[in-house]
Amino acid sequence: MDKKEYIKRQMSRTNKKDYENYVVTRIIHKLDDLDIKFVTQQYVKRPEGRALADMYFPQINFFVEVDEGHHLSQEEADRVRDADFVNATGNEPRRIRVADRTIEQINTQIEDVVLEIRKKINEAKASGEFVPWDIDKEMNPDTWIEKGKIHVEDKVAFRTIVDALRCMGLNYKVFQRGGTNHPYEKNTMIWFPKLYPNGVWDNDFDENKGEIIEKNIESEKKMIAHIKGHFKDPRKRRIVFARVKGILGDIQYRFRGIFKLDEEKSSTDRGLVWRRVSREAKTYDYH
Repeated sequence: MDKKEYIKRQMSRTNKKDYENYVVTRIIHKLDDLDIKFVTQQYVKRPEGRALADMYFPQINFFVEVDEGHHLSQEEADRVRDADFVNATGNEPRRIRVADRTIEQINTQIEDVVLEIRKKINEAKASGEFVPWDIDKEMNPDTWIEKGKIHVEDKVAFRTIVDALRCMGLNYKVFQRGGTNHPYEKNTMIWFPKLYPNGVWDNDFDENKGEIIEKNIESEKKMIAHIKGHFKDPRKRRIVFARVKGILGDIQYRFRGIFKLDEEKSSTDRGLVWRRVSREAKTYDYH
């Protein structure tokens, strides 16, 4: 997929939302910069369920929400939602109110947001933290091998498990298991969990606590056996690439960090607790 196709698909997600479509397209046209990546309908995890942010700029962690008519009667709910955004992402969304505003007032709000986005991008460039959007490089394992490491803040997600494994120095043509031993790091597995309810597994990831809870809900007997097996297993360190749904509905494998088994917190009732010990992992050449 190239940028042309990506942008077309992103814009199509707002086609049936007239005001949102107007705001999103005007922001993009005002910015007029293909080095800036944007996402529409960005998934954000909340304590109860999830939210979809109207627009997101991942390079600067910046959200935009378009307040249409129904928002006028749910201001308290929006404040709670904004608080959840802050807890999940560290930033409060920038709101553009459209329902009871003239087109001139809407355009003024958009102009203010565009200026704010440009300011944040210029600050990121000045500090050397801004990475221009390159759709081919961002999912290519060679990009991260050359860099020598991957970090959670890089928001690295690979199209396939094979690509993620190449980052760790393994060159498979096909791989269909949930994990494998690390070729260079002792007592370490490379793990591809589904961090959501899935069949007999009810797994969860708490970004704030940096914990993965792995739980079998089929039976207490199987959960006990699962815990005992991992307590005996010396491979208590895991490099995690979680299976997620990408921004266009495709399956991806997102780097979540390095985790270690926390035996003290693990129990039959709670499940296995994996505690994040590093947000960064070393990469290895697979060639």
